[in-house]
Amino acid sequence: MRISIGVDSVDSQYGGCTTHALYRLFKNLLEKNYVEAVLDYPHLVRLNPSIPRKTRGNGAVAIDLEIRSGVTVELVATEVAEALERYLDETGGNPSRACAAVVLHGDAGRFRELYFRALTDFVHLDYVAKLVGVCGGSVLLPLGFNEGCVGALAAVGWDRSRCTYELLLYRKNRLTPERILHLGRLAEIDRSPEYETFCSYDYESGRAISVPRGPDPVLVGIRGLNPDKLTQIARSAKIAEDVEGWFLFKTNQAVGAHLVPRASADLKPFRTGCVLGVVTRVSTRPGGDVLLEVSDGYGSLGVAVFRETGLTRYVRNLVVGDVVRVCGSTKLWSDSNYVLHAELVEVVELAEVYVKHNPRCPNCGARVKSAGRGKGFKCVKCGFRSRNLPYELSRKPREIDVGTYLPSCGSAKHLSIPSPLLKVEVGSCERRPSSLTDFYS
Repeated sequence: MRISIGVDSVDSQYGGCTTHALYRLFKNLLEKNYVEAVLDYPHLVRLNPSIPRKTRGNGAVAIDLEIRSGVTVELVATEVAEALERYLDETGGNPSRACAAVVLHGDAGRFRELYFRALTDFVHLDYVAKLVGVCGGSVLLPLGFNEGCVGALAAVGWDRSRCTYELLLYRKNRLTPERILHLGRLAEIDRSPEYETFCSYDYESGRAISVPRGPDPVLVGIRGLNPDKLTQIARSAKIAEDVEGWFLFKTNQAVGAHLVPRASADLKPFRTGCVLGVVTRVSTRPGGDVLLEVSDGYGSLGVAVFRETGLTRYVRNLVVGDVVRVCGSTKLWSDSNYVLHAELVEVVELAEVYVKHNPRCPNCGARVKSAGRGKGFKCVKCGFRSRNLPYELSRKPREIDVGTYLPSCGSAKHLSIPSPLLKVEVGSCERRPSSLTDFYS
């Protein structure tokens, strides 16, 4: 029998990690001989980053399994609950009433719409309760029904249309935030085209962004486009201390799946999306953040481009009349207005900007000067005066080009497309592991 297991909200500010919880849970199922086959890489599914009360990375996890003959779904659900309770007791993560697990047997496609909503919008629990009720006994919730069920069910329903991969190594010592890593080797792997990795290291800041800073069990997370290459790194690359183990996830990270086309009037608080429109205002705030106003014919949208994204160096050169596509997530500001926090800016068309010059003297060709307010022009060289000479206009070169502008690795959110992937074709998610050693140790 095929089943899908989804887990969410295990981590807290005090410890624990949802991906590590799935790793431990999977080990338990293997040890009890419940698993006949693994149908895909485990899934790490990031959801809407603007939702309030989300967990740290707002990521849920899932795995598709074929269970052995004689093993019931109810038996698996019991093991899921017990394994997660043990994990929470050990790591100090969220209490069990705040985290969620789902065990599904049957078609996961019925949760595609839930995944899309959880990725791009706010999901009300009434909608989820109704969806679970329709599914009847094919959906089991071993830890009960709570907000975490949104993420757990969304992870099960992920459509896997586009994906990247992430290798997560888990450390043995989780009591302190310090990690023992060969950062030079990590940077070397990130620079090498051989491994097809991206954003393990931010060269602008000199920071290993793939290394967490908190007390959670992740030692390092290495993102890539080729799962076989990541497995090779896990088996042979000496980048860290001895680890507890590793898990290779298929994920929706770094593909911009949450950036769906919307009209400005359709962008409400906590929604994500992209608006195509004309710039009607540009201003730079103290500190370097840039505020835009974009009109698309349905209304006007406030857009905030923060200095930390690295995009302000480009968008501060926009002018009124430029046509842009701005993408990101909307959040409420203190004045009760909502503002799009930009994570992608595409310049579609540049307005023509002209500089006005004083005319030239018709007698001697010298550039004339103002003769005073309302008095026209005078030529200093030959003495010619006129009130009727028109100004000359010349086109001013723009300091920004048509094109797409993305955040650097150090500032990109999990779902955002980082600048190294601007011209990289991210493939479909058809690849499957051929054995357990392809994604797990």
